[in-house]
Amino acid sequence: MTGTAIVTGATGGIGDAVTKRLTSEGFRVIAVGTRRAALDDLCERYGCEGIAVDIGDAVSVEAALAGLTADVLVHGAGILGPNLPIHKTPAETIAGLIAVNLTGLFNVLRAVVPGMVERQRGSIVLLGSICGNVPGAGPGAYSATKAAMQSVAANLRFELQETPVRVGEIRLGRVRTGIHNQLDMDADFYDGYECILPEDVAATISHMLATPSAVDLSIVEMLPTRQVVGGTRFSKS
Repeated sequence: MTGTAIVTGATGGIGDAVTKRLTSEGFRVIAVGTRRAALDDLCERYGCEGIAVDIGDAVSVEAALAGLTADVLVHGAGILGPNLPIHKTPAETIAGLIAVNLTGLFNVLRAVVPGMVERQRGSIVLLGSICGNVPGAGPGAYSATKAAMQSVAANLRFELQETPVRVGEIRLGRVRTGIHNQLDMDADFYDGYECILPEDVAATISHMLATPSAVDLSIVEMLPTRQVVGGTRFSKS
């Protein structure tokens, strides 16, 4: 499968790897992010097209993506926030998580899915997390947004059941992206652990897109081999 692919969160570790992979496979990639300079660098390296937009702003998303016909949407945009208990998470942090991780998700889907339905063609891959259904696997407020993404994926799949548009969700374990910086944690978050690499996620997405059109890999739980299913335990190598 080739065509036009929209990748959100494209300047992050996973987004960068996905953009690189899809462009190498012949996709026209529209890279979406908030950092204009980083997008320009991405476009120079991979030959993609960049759109700088705050996905939490519905009007801006509609304007930025208007007229684009997407065959693929890989939605990886999101923020993690600090590693705080729910009852100690500041109101502004929660508002930011909801604006990007939830409102942003709805805004992007509203801009992209109708065109897929009209053309009767499309594959959607949402990048989620095991913390959406495993208590303690991530910060509580962030985990709640990922639980909501699981619900969005399931309901979207149900709503599109009479179309050939596919909806897949990858529930990720620990990926070596540097995201621990948002958690205010040191390098021990990675040191000694054989984590998933961004390139591994990109390869999995490539496989999901390459399956026959009648096959939907609807839920993929992708963990390091030493991270127990569910994600609560992870042994060092």
